Amino acid sequence: MQRLSTRASWWMTAASFSWVWGLLSVAWPPRYALCLGLAVCFGVTTWVATRWPWPGVVLTSAGLVTLGLLGIGTEEPAPLGPLFIVIVTVSYLVPPRWSVLVVPVLLTATALPARWDPASVVFGGALLFLPWWFGVQVRVRDARRREAAEDLRRLTGVDPSALARQAAVSERDDVAASAFAVLGHAVGLMTEMAVAARESLDLEAIDSIHRKGEESTQRLRALLVLLRDEAPPVEAGAGAQPPAGPPARPERAGWWQAALGGWPALLILLDVVTAPFLSAALRGTSGAVHATPLFLLLVVLPLMVAVVVRDRWPVPALLGASVVLALGAVAGIAEVGRDGLWLMILAMALSWSAGRAGTPRSLAAWFVFTMTLGFLVWSDTPYYLPIYLAMEALPFGAAAVWSGHHAAETAHLGQAQARQAEIEAAERAAVSQERLHLARDLHDAASHAVGTMMMQANAARVLRERDPDGARAALAAVIDIGREAAAELRAIRGFSGEVPQGSLRSLGRGADGAGDVAEAIAPLVTAARRTGAHVRTDLDLRAVPSPEDVVLLLRVVREGLANAVRHAPGSEVTVAVSVTPSTLLTVVANGPARPDPRQDGAVTAPMGLGLGLRGLRELIGERQGELSAAATRAGFELRASFPSHHTQREAVVP
Repeated sequence: MQRLSTRASWWMTAASFSWVWGLLSVAWPPRYALCLGLAVCFGVTTWVATRWPWPGVVLTSAGLVTLGLLGIGTEEPAPLGPLFIVIVTVSYLVPPRWSVLVVPVLLTATALPARWDPASVVFGGALLFLPWWFGVQVRVRDARRREAAEDLRRLTGVDPSALARQAAVSERDDVAASAFAVLGHAVGLMTEMAVAARESLDLEAIDSIHRKGEESTQRLRALLVLLRDEAPPVEAGAGAQPPAGPPARPERAGWWQAALGGWPALLILLDVVTAPFLSAALRGTSGAVHATPLFLLLVVLPLMVAVVVRDRWPVPALLGASVVLALGAVAGIAEVGRDGLWLMILAMALSWSAGRAGTPRSLAAWFVFTMTLGFLVWSDTPYYLPIYLAMEALPFGAAAVWSGHHAAETAHLGQAQARQAEIEAAERAAVSQERLHLARDLHDAASHAVGTMMMQANAARVLRERDPDGARAALAAVIDIGREAAAELRAIRGFSGEVPQGSLRSLGRGADGAGDVAEAIAPLVTAARRTGAHVRTDLDLRAVPSPEDVVLLLRVVREGLANAVRHAPGSEVTVAVSVTPSTLLTVVANGPARPDPRQDGAVTAPMGLGLGLRGLRELIGERQGELSAAATRAGFELRASFPSHHTQREAVVP
């Protein structure tokens, strides 16, 4: 349930007291004590209504009945202020389907003691319905403000980094599971085929390994391209910038929007034309006064235009209406005392727009309009002056509150949108980075393995008749590589911290937790030699690198060895590694291809995916390092250098 602040309750209580005290003091100067007592009474009922709406309605009704018992007519303007304040308060605090009941309740308490005629009941009902409507509008806007504030509070409590981590884990789980279903199954089949072919050396079985490898390579290529296309690299220090502030309020849609908001103008015209006849019918009299053409053309029509444009240009509308009314009164054609609500509708429509605008110029224009209309009403029927003043002050104040809630709602929505954009940007960046990392991991785990398995299958096909033992050794290599690749793929899928034996992460961390370069490179060199490459290592280790540095170094070595094996089989390959306290340098250079003389046919090298160097270049770039890959006179060279992440200690050189 919505509530009013204590400050607002006291302000409304003071307004109710001041209204009753001021009007009664002017009407009955000698009856000072009665005026003060009634003012206090209605002030108390107003305060109760601001805290407990329905008890306040009951007390207000009792106060109106008491006025009748005291012989003070409820048609007097003195109770009008508290009546309006109570209705606005109840319609703000209570849901509309229940708060609307306050109108007939208070109308009955007002009309019965004074024995109103039907025309007065209709007029009074319309008069009391208007503050209820204003209160409902403020309630609806305040509810939206509260919702926007709650959304902002909820989003402010969200940790973007935590959501980003969850999104990254979920993305990795989904994509890795799909990749494992395809690639893990393919690698497993190739391994099973190699086991079956190792004993029989059946040509069809050996060729099926190669065909399955080609199929896996195509699927892997499509998957990696998809992951990279959906995961553009994020530059350091860059990211999605949330909006700098609340979103700009949309411009109104010109005259069409103004026409839709011009329904009070139609009410004015309808009231001017029909109200005299309706009033005469309700009173049982005849001789209703028709509106003159001059009144309709020179007063009503310009005022209707002012009402239509009031939201778009509030100041010209207020000043223009003031001029029209003043000139019409001077010319004697402005029928201010005419039966109906047309002048009240005009006052409320323009006052609402002035309060909604909330600018000093609109306030000044509204003051001019209020003074002009008040003077004309006072000159014609002074009795109605308090009613018109209330009908101008009430919508102006309600609209000012409405505008304040709207401004707060807009600010909350803008901040919430900025926060939501920040969260979504963090999630997108995390998912993009995770896709990129996953693409690199899949390339490392599957691409090199599948390519090497295909080459070993080709070697087995070539050697199967001339050197059966060599063919079986090649198929044994297919089996070993397949099992290692399957273990890495399972680790990628599980994402549980498992480090499979033979993976780069396991090789990058020695038995004591430190990075051991010589020990880490050895399995990669052995695997390359198993394919027929002649690998020589040259290690210059002046510091002990961190495991993170060793893993990146191994990526370079594995990429260089894989490319040498694939494009220059049997070549002389040199792996040179230099580690200093500040820099790591890795060079993998190979000479021209030198086929094994035992092979009486060429071993076909599978086509690479073309993404290994790209991913390696990105990794080296993230470490502010440099990577080059180019042909040399002797063959091909891959060179990578990057700053040390953290060297644990300097190596002891004997």
